[in-house]
Amino acid sequence: MKKRALTLVLILAMISMTACIKTKPPESGITPVVDVAAESEIRVGVILSGNEESDNAYVQSHFQGIEAMRRALGLSQEQIKRVSDVRVDDRDKINEAVQTCVDDGCKIIFGTEKEYARAMLAAAKNNPEIIFCNALVKEDNSPANFSGYSANMYEAQYLSGIVAASRTKTGVIGFVGYVGSKDAVVGINAFALGVQRVAPEMRVILRTVEERCDPAAEGEAAQSLLNLGCDVIAQNTYSTAGQLAAAQSEAWGIGFLTDMGEAAPKAHLQAPVVNWGIFYTKAVKENIEGIWGGYSAKEVNGEIQVSPESNDVVGGLADGLVALSPVNHNCARGTTAAVNEAKNEFFAGRHIFTGPIYDNSGQVICPEGEALSDADISGGMSWYNQNIVEWAVDMAPVPPIIIEEAETELSA
Repeated sequence: MKKRALTLVLILAMISMTACIKTKPPESGITPVVDVAAESEIRVGVILSGNEESDNAYVQSHFQGIEAMRRALGLSQEQIKRVSDVRVDDRDKINEAVQTCVDDGCKIIFGTEKEYARAMLAAAKNNPEIIFCNALVKEDNSPANFSGYSANMYEAQYLSGIVAASRTKTGVIGFVGYVGSKDAVVGINAFALGVQRVAPEMRVILRTVEERCDPAAEGEAAQSLLNLGCDVIAQNTYSTAGQLAAAQSEAWGIGFLTDMGEAAPKAHLQAPVVNWGIFYTKAVKENIEGIWGGYSAKEVNGEIQVSPESNDVVGGLADGLVALSPVNHNCARGTTAAVNEAKNEFFAGRHIFTGPIYDNSGQVICPEGEALSDADISGGMSWYNQNIVEWAVDMAPVPPIIIEEAETELSA
């Protein structure tokens, strides 16, 4: 009897572990999607829309992430197949790039633009032994060897709003904003809420641009905001043009996606950054060990059932996929403490989009004590936070709103 009881305990323990850990499926007629014998044999493909010289923070963030993964896993440069300058509007070039990685023997392939997903999905169906991961997409009904991946940048953008508000002397902050995607407006509103946390009276002047990476347009937009009296320029665009404009006007800058301090060392404060290396290292390591996800196991009526599930990954502050770039001497004294206080609240469960939240027409978006749901956020936003002022051609210079002499002190 004791032996049977012990056996039952072990079985229940195995069921519990199986329900919590993604691994290769047990022998149930399902073939594992990967089978890589040794780390030395792995080849990794990555398809990028730019090159290592591009003034495009998004492209650079992926180059940095792949290199971080390579170093973390001890892979050689020859084991990484980088296919650069694959334009998102060139379908033939996209298909060719994906096939190049397949023909090169890559066991896992990363597509860094959402426009690559169509070709990546087709290749995944034709090559079930290869893992395909595509950025900025979510594919619930995709093959088991396909994954979407993205980052909740708005979490770090909220923190960068605190950094900007801690540095301004005029209380008027400029934002060069792209609003052509669902996540873009979410990030702008999160930034504005970070500013509002420091001082509700401060204003964020939003000047929108049509493309996410257009240095000429970004620079012109930044200069127009500086002309209005903004003394901090933030952005969710990809080039360093806004930071350079801020530096030339002896103002301050909040970059985006990568640390832009090298481009504007006297102006750049911090930037909300993405660490794709976290995801790339995990994905490639799982590929090497043959434990790629895609299956879940659970007990149903006393039996273990194995079924495919989505591999889509969405990360944020909690897992280190997004963060702020390192604090530097340009930041105001007390910035780190203010940011850490907000982060601690976030980690303790306070949602960034917690009410009361009003739009800039005075309408209630979220009542006090409530928080926007994940669906509210992922679905995009058709409103701007109450402290956002939309730029207009005939706008007159904005007089200073708040002047804090203490904020002229630099951080240690």
